[in-house]
Amino acid sequence: MLEREDSYALPKRHRHLTGLILRKLLSSSTKAVLNNLQILKTRLERLKLEGIVEDDMDIIQQIIMDDDLEDDIVEDAESVAPDTECKSVDSDALQAEINELESLIVKAEQIGTDTKSKELLSGLEQGFAQLAEMGAAKKVIIFTESMRTQQYLAHFLENNGYQGKVVTFSGTNNTPQANKIYQQWREEYQGSSRITGSAQIDKRSALIDHFKDHAEIMIATEAAAEGVNLQFCSLLINYDLPWNPQRIEQRIGRCHRYGQKFDVVVINFLNQRNQADQRVLELLTEKFSLFDGVFGASDSVLGSIENGVDFEKRIQSIYESCRTPRR
Repeated sequence: MLEREDSYALPKRHRHLTGLILRKLLSSSTKAVLNNLQILKTRLERLKLEGIVEDDMDIIQQIIMDDDLEDDIVEDAESVAPDTECKSVDSDALQAEINELESLIVKAEQIGTDTKSKELLSGLEQGFAQLAEMGAAKKVIIFTESMRTQQYLAHFLENNGYQGKVVTFSGTNNTPQANKIYQQWREEYQGSSRITGSAQIDKRSALIDHFKDHAEIMIATEAAAEGVNLQFCSLLINYDLPWNPQRIEQRIGRCHRYGQKFDVVVINFLNQRNQADQRVLELLTEKFSLFDGVFGASDSVLGSIENGVDFEKRIQSIYESCRTPRR
């Protein structure tokens, strides 16, 4: 479906952008893309029954509403001129797409614990062992671009040796766990200058304090990539690798701050069977030297990328065309 130029499921004027988002979520986890397959299926069923095509921006918003994807993706979508051309619907082709989506949804639902999350347990074990050798605190921040992946990983880790040791951080921070931590934090600092009066700011502070003092693992979306100080944490895992090198450096910068006493260990997850994934990591490593050290990429190189979405579109083209390691 993502390879086809003619599709009812993907909004025509945003087809490449929607494909970019879906590929990002698919590389994150099956859970991340499942809900969006259902959104697309609902779009087609409504078209079939009522002849109504939902507004393209509504679809884009639905797809990203549960994920902390970059604001510039939405801005890029809004800059595209509306498509006013009306075309007749081929009922057979439409039904074929609905059937295809149903098949993909069934397959996604049948996947229980995927290999990637199992490998995370191994990565944590190795990472924590390295921290112990360094004498660093047993703390790790795991970054993902999907809130659905975040929720899945939190549940998975809680049930696989890390019960009571996991905290999540996102753009909303509105989970039962976050609200409970926030209320306890407010009671502890009642009447002190730490309480700013802004629930959003104070809740972020409460979650960071909880990570520092009580939890071992923080699973964060891009909301934690800016304005957060984690110099007490020396292990970072990119569960899904951003296609924009600026995002990667921002993530690492949360840990590599004034007061950090140890080298920051960075673990990147990569699908070794996916040649496109390998090519993307190669591009990020060789072109921008992001992983040659804690901060390998220079400000001048990163500054030359004026629009993150433009760079991500280059990455998208790799996923669309890559078939062999050298292509």
